[in-house]
Amino acid sequence: MSSSAEARNRRILVVDDETEVLEFLKFYLDSLDWVTVTADTVAEAFRILEKEDFFLIITDIAMPDMDGYEFINALREKGIASQMVLMTGFGYNPDHTLVKINRTSRYPVLFKPFNRQKVVRTIEEAWENYHKEDEGR
Repeated sequence: MSSSAEARNRRILVVDDETEVLEFLKFYLDSLDWVTVTADTVAEAFRILEKEDFFLIITDIAMPDMDGYEFINALREKGIASQMVLMTGFGYNPDHTLVKINRTSRYPVLFKPFNRQKVVRTIEEAWENYHKEDEGR
């Protein structure tokens, strides 16, 4: 694999309307040697995705211009092959609708405030899944 493909495939796009979340994830993920790009609107994320490929897109569920589920559906309709992860600030409550959705959804959900070990595991799993699917392309 060429070094440019390796660099592209280490790219993570984080989409959230909260500046603090974007800053934390960029700092944290970059410190783990991922290449992190952030967008504070879905419109900005679409512009970035027209120019760059990402192995993973992490998106907030509750955003003003489009919710995370709608965003992921739009990405799938456009044929974006990235792995997808949702995040939410509702926190963990085993009776919450988001938890029940997560049990039946094929997309992992990260809860804010973040459990760093869960973030790392989720990204590593996405990395492995992306490359398994990449071999089939």
